[in-house]
Amino acid sequence: MENIRAMWLMIIAMACFATADGIIKFIAQSISKGQIMACMGGVGAIIFYLLCRRARTSVWSSLFFKPVLIARNIAEVIAALSIFTALTLAPLSSVAAIIQAVPLVITVAAAILLNEKVGLRRWAAVAIGFIGVLIIVRPDADGLDFALILALLGMLSLSIRDFASRLAPPEATTPLLSFYAFLGLIPAGLILSITSEGFQPIGVSTALHLLIMNVFALGGYFCVTKAMRIGEVSAVSPLRYTRLPFAALVGYVLFAEIPDMATLTGSALIIGAGLFVMLRESQIKRNETAI
Repeated sequence: MENIRAMWLMIIAMACFATADGIIKFIAQSISKGQIMACMGGVGAIIFYLLCRRARTSVWSSLFFKPVLIARNIAEVIAALSIFTALTLAPLSSVAAIIQAVPLVITVAAAILLNEKVGLRRWAAVAIGFIGVLIIVRPDADGLDFALILALLGMLSLSIRDFASRLAPPEATTPLLSFYAFLGLIPAGLILSITSEGFQPIGVSTALHLLIMNVFALGGYFCVTKAMRIGEVSAVSPLRYTRLPFAALVGYVLFAEIPDMATLTGSALIIGAGLFVMLRESQIKRNETAI
């Protein structure tokens, strides 16, 4: 019963994230990306500060200066800036598909940096997933699409963030890590607005859209966190890929975007490879536990 509940929570989370991405793309037509980042950072920092206070976790501690957390926070800021910009320039489905390669990058990083054993079949799946990314990016004689380069940078930054989360000390709780991450978006967004994009007036309609975007983004974060806590990882994690059809639906409804064949083919390879890697890791862990 808990697994079923967790699976539904994960699906809801992916729908929330896809909707938040669509609203970001829509709002970016009216105000700067820096303003969106600062707003999201402010709301998120307040929410997670209150959660830390509720859990009696001090947010002002030496943990903030640990190299692994500094790396995580920097990666979070780079990911947000890259993905926000990519969303304004490229179709939602293309950006969402590239982001789904994060588990493949983490598998490679774990094998290289943590000496985790990765068998031939998982290496083959990772290679197939990366081929899917290349199909979506479509490098040609004219080079790479700038928007998709940013999506790649965002995906790699998210991979660094998630990998750093693995290495974070146990006392760095999820609300604390989230507080630091959202807090970093505030100065980054303000600096971006001051140095390049400027500040645009925020009307009532835009403010309402910002509020709705934050509700969906934080709601998705809550659902995915809850799902991972109450459900089995092997049952819940594969449902992360439902973000792709939701992104395609939001892109079509809001912007009349229709994924082309290259995006669909690349997405299928990324999803297949990611699912295989997740399920294979789960099988290996079950076998090790049985032994």
